[in-house]
Amino acid sequence: MNLRLSHLKVILLCIGGAVAYGIVHDQITARLCIEYFTVAHPPLVRTTSPTLIGLAWGVAATFWVGMAMGFPLALASQSPPSPPVPLARIGKNVLTLLSVMAVAALLSGITGFELSRRGILSLPEGYFDAIPIEQHHRFMAAWFAHGASYLFGLVGGLYLIFSMWIQRGRPAIMSIFPQSAPASIRAILIITAAGVIVWFRFFRQ
Repeated sequence: MNLRLSHLKVILLCIGGAVAYGIVHDQITARLCIEYFTVAHPPLVRTTSPTLIGLAWGVAATFWVGMAMGFPLALASQSPPSPPVPLARIGKNVLTLLSVMAVAALLSGITGFELSRRGILSLPEGYFDAIPIEQHHRFMAAWFAHGASYLFGLVGGLYLIFSMWIQRGRPAIMSIFPQSAPASIRAILIITAAGVIVWFRFFRQ
């Protein structure tokens, strides 16, 4: 088996799964509270269409997440000397993770809505006046749902990578200091992807 090709397949699988989840997720939350995207996020597209906004953010916010998860998962599941993990098994595990994320997002969204409705939590001061009062509860629901998706995606992704690495006998997937040009490029791509995710989600204005 061509390990380089198998690595690419795993990475593309993770990207595809993350983007598909993000699009479906954001199609729902954009209709739940469009202000979550138009007020609490910088504009990606000049439109008020929930469909287009959900599509744009569904891709932009998850593409790099899928790539960042795909690289280490590909290394953990395909690196020698153990036989590579079949793509079908990896796909099943990724689908299970996405399902858990969806359930967590639903329950967290309901929780956020109820906490806001009961007056236990309220919007941050910067958003309180910028968002119509009738949308406050819905905004909290969208906020909680997105937070749960990221949290469960991060924890679940790390668990999936680590457990697969353990099950395959802890193959040496990457040294601390890359010893070859391909390894150096791979390390740079992983670090860059992680940096882009942090910048895009927390520092982009």
